[in-house]
Amino acid sequence: MFSQTLDDAGSKYNTGNEQYTAKAYADAVTSYESALEICKKVGPDGDVLKLNIQKQLNNAYYKNGLTLYKGKNFDEAIAQLEKSAKLAEKLGDTEKQQKSTMYVGKIHTTSGQVLLKKDKPDMAIEEFIKALKINPKDYKTYLGLALAYKDKGDLHSMLQNADKTISLTEGKAKAAKYSDKAKKLAATELFNTGALEIKNDPAQAVIHLTHSLDYTEPSANTYYYLSIANNSLKNYNDAIENSNKALELKEGDKSDIYFQLGQAQEGSGDTAAACDSYKKVTSGNNVESAKYKIDVEFKCR
Repeated sequence: MFSQTLDDAGSKYNTGNEQYTAKAYADAVTSYESALEICKKVGPDGDVLKLNIQKQLNNAYYKNGLTLYKGKNFDEAIAQLEKSAKLAEKLGDTEKQQKSTMYVGKIHTTSGQVLLKKDKPDMAIEEFIKALKINPKDYKTYLGLALAYKDKGDLHSMLQNADKTISLTEGKAKAAKYSDKAKKLAATELFNTGALEIKNDPAQAVIHLTHSLDYTEPSANTYYYLSIANNSLKNYNDAIENSNKALELKEGDKSDIYFQLGQAQEGSGDTAAACDSYKKVTSGNNVESAKYKIDVEFKCR
């Protein structure tokens, strides 16, 4: 009876090997699992065959998991790779255990990225957090988190994860593009937030606009908006400095910047300098205001 049962197990095992060779990994998993169940019923007489089956089943779980991952069947892929990791641990196959576990983390990251594209940031965050529990130094995952928090309008959390991305990619040439993406994301969100805050909260606007410069090269626009915010706060010396930096960087028409410079100079009590700046406002929405300052208010020469 045992001999026949072992023959059945051996037959299932051989079928599994044929399926594995043909890269029909899902079918191979089914065959190996059936063979393993038979061996368990046999008892000690099936131990040698049982070990061989377990080794091949481990390989089949792993290969099937990767195949499912490539097909974007993420949940099923994770289930197969977790089985591979568990069986590999039992067999003492540390390398396979680590590789299987690493891929589980990678799949969670990919799943999060897909969810982001579907405008599901909360679900994406859940996937990214699962990934980081496995691969805590994966900069791609931190960048994904930064993007998810950006979508949620959470500037603080976005910056935390962008900073982590930048830190983990430091000195890694192959990871430079992820660092660049994180810096661009942080700079853009800080700039946009600061620009929107100028009217109602200029002090916070100054903080965010200034912080944006930590992530990118100085720009005329950033210094121009800083000059507006500082003028609103009556920080005229800062506004003058901001305007002058904007003028250095600006290409083309500079009328708007000169108007802010004039406002700052006027506020600081330097009427003569303000007149010179207002005279350089030759286009845009501030022409009439500048003309009034020149002709009526200050009677500039």
